[in-house]
Amino acid sequence: MKHIINLGEALIDIIPSSPIRLGGACYTPHAGGAIANAAVAIARLGGSSRFIGGIAEDRFGRLLLQALVENSVDIRYVQFIERAPTAVALVTLLDDGQRRFMFFREGTADSLLRVEELNWSAWQDTAICHTGGVLLSGGPARVATLAAMEHTRRVGAIVSFDVNVRESLWDEPSTIQEILAKAVERADILKLSVDEAHFLSDQVTAPANPPDSGWLTSLGETLLERGPRLVIITLGANGALLMTASRQVEIRPLPVRPVDTTGAGDAFIGAVLYMLVQQGCSTPSDLQVLSEQELSTIGNFANAVAGISVTRYGGIASFPYLHEVSGFSNI
Repeated sequence: MKHIINLGEALIDIIPSSPIRLGGACYTPHAGGAIANAAVAIARLGGSSRFIGGIAEDRFGRLLLQALVENSVDIRYVQFIERAPTAVALVTLLDDGQRRFMFFREGTADSLLRVEELNWSAWQDTAICHTGGVLLSGGPARVATLAAMEHTRRVGAIVSFDVNVRESLWDEPSTIQEILAKAVERADILKLSVDEAHFLSDQVTAPANPPDSGWLTSLGETLLERGPRLVIITLGANGALLMTASRQVEIRPLPVRPVDTTGAGDAFIGAVLYMLVQQGCSTPSDLQVLSEQELSTIGNFANAVAGISVTRYGGIASFPYLHEVSGFSNI
């Protein structure tokens, strides 16, 4: 089986474990980061998953490595960054299970990954290289991420990009559209939430809530014209849309009651990438010939994986194994 590279950030999510009060032990550290989350989601489903990123040599860094190893993620190509801390995200959970993040990421190990530290032999037998918007926010890791996307294209594998904008992390917020445009034109798979559409173009009109199908189709077509072969727009509790140049599939929401949506989008894209490899996709042209039935199967499977995850607390800790997904919502 060809493997999936996940190149990006690993960080510590500090998530409430009990009602917040002064003087009480109410927070618990969890391994997280969108790309590390996707790596684990793939591995838990049985995929061959490899993580590449900058890891600190502090205690949090060791916890991140432990979480990846315990979940059967290949860490051979991790780069250890000396004298740099691990990034931390303080998570606040709202009553509906949605979350808010406060990041502590100044000079952290993930942002200091350099292009010259990438070992290109890691791309041997790779079907997909998945990366995201966090490392594009600034620092040496921006250059490394774009270089990895270019290398993936040169070797003929699939580039997957999750927009995942955290505006407060960008050293120059005014450059978000410009930098994301470079990533979009290099991507074969583009995943974004409906709330992130305006970061890709200032021509995007505000959607209705929930967005109507015409607006979503127009957005998907616009993004496909910029280079991607498969566009995935997630709609939170309202499902998702998967589009290629010739196919379009709407994925209906599942009747679940969320308690914590941390990592749900990462679980979704991890499941999509896993299913694509299972179906033999390893080149960009493979994406263009996906049938409507194949897209529907992929989207519904990913929806089930994410649906299970939101009924549990935490990011990585909430991700299901394949046997758990098989009996969920007729998948």
